Amino acid sequence: MSVTLVDPTASADTSTLRMALRPLGVQHVTAALVGNGKPNSDVILRGLFEQLTIRLAHPVDSVEYTKESASRVLSEEMTDLIVRRCNFALVGVGD
Repeated sequence: MSVTLVDPTASADTSTLRMALRPLGVQHVTAALVGNGKPNSDVILRGLFEQLTIRLAHPVDSVEYTKESASRVLSEEMTDLIVRRCNFALVGVGD
């Protein structure tokens, strides 16, 4: 499966990214909850995470991250940290 990202502020060029293969089994699983820094993004992500853990039927830990600014992309350092520590990420906006 691939995902095509389009930046609406740039030219019509697109980038195609492949999803990381990280199957979720019964082993220890950690989710990154990445908020964009706007009000209520953390509330939305926590609620989504709660529903997800109910559906997965096994324990999932979470680590919360917040972008430095809603108008900026996630820093490379934070992205690398998430990749090292987490099996998947839930990324959300608020307001």
